[in-house]
Amino acid sequence: MIRPVSYADILNDPNAKALLHEYALECSLPELGYASPQAGLYELLEKSGGFQAFGVYEGENLIGFATVLDYVVPHYGQKIGLTESIFLLKEYRCSGIDLLDRLESYSKEKGCLALIYSAPAESRFDRMLSVSKRARHSNNAYIVSLV
Repeated sequence: MIRPVSYADILNDPNAKALLHEYALECSLPELGYASPQAGLYELLEKSGGFQAFGVYEGENLIGFATVLDYVVPHYGQKIGLTESIFLLKEYRCSGIDLLDRLESYSKEKGCLALIYSAPAESRFDRMLSVSKRARHSNNAYIVSLV
């Protein structure tokens, strides 16, 4: 089951520590260090109305999560959605299409013209999106360490 939740719900879930650890091992950017979710910042984003977290559950067990930012792109004057994070435990990834469907429906409900997925380079998610008929490869992102 996929349902909208607060980010605090994710952080306070009994499975959060293990789930976020696996997320950090797979998705952290070395230039930024180990992923360290900032509860206060997520709370402010939620209060702005331009952010939604989703919990993915098997029964009552948290097995994944996704977060979507929605905002107007100043250059275009159009509203888009952007996945800030998206993660499913490996053993549940074959059912990940349901999560993508939910994120796309949410973004459409919010009036977004498009949803942009972010995927770690060379990851399974990146490879899946590259052959998907639902998504078009549009941009590449590069990170430069400044320290």
